Amino acid sequence: MRALFKTLFGSARTIGAAAAAAGLAVLALHGPAPALAGAVLPVALLAGAAYLARH
Repeated sequence: MRALFKTLFGSARTIGAAAAAAGLAVLALHGPAPALAGAVLPVALLAGAAYLARH
């Protein structure tokens, strides 16, 4: 089962980084400036990719 999980999703860090980026985008979407959500998601994904590259 672990091999299937790793093949489909990568590691738990990968899922966590993607979930954090999506969470930040949702927060921005429901915040006072929802237009920023379009910019927050790519920046958060790049930050997550940088984090994953270092680990």
